[in-house]
Amino acid sequence: MLLLLDERTDALVVRSARPWELVKAGLCPHHLDEELARGASPDATGPLALRAQTLARESFRRGLARSARQILAEAVRPPSARPALGPAVPVCRARIRAVATELTELIDRLQLPGPVSVRGVAQVCVLLGDGSGPLYHPASRDDLRARLTEAAGALSQAG
Repeated sequence: MLLLLDERTDALVVRSARPWELVKAGLCPHHLDEELARGASPDATGPLALRAQTLARESFRRGLARSARQILAEAVRPPSARPALGPAVPVCRARIRAVATELTELIDRLQLPGPVSVRGVAQVCVLLGDGSGPLYHPASRDDLRARLTEAAGALSQAG
């Protein structure tokens, strides 16, 4: 079931997801994450509402935390101790080590029980999934510390 805002009446409506909404939510999660990370309302459309339901699940957040822990572990592991088959996209080890405290705080917040801001979870998804972003791409001009701090702050705003 979806809870959506009807633009014509500004009233919340409850309805089942339509088949095309299920397909779009399944095929375009990164695009929906980007919209939610920028502040789109989760009740604006069916696909956004479906993606927000996924992002809000504690099990989903635990999976994100696990991925972030693996990225941190890869960054702090000595080069000689790295497995021959490492991550598909190499991480910016020095950049990640410089923000290890902030990344650890973000991991901790992802694992807290209870409601969190879907916007914050979406920001983490975008950050972890962006191969051209500051976690993976040395030429990225994005401030990794600022991105981590923003996502951690957004996670603290339950809703």
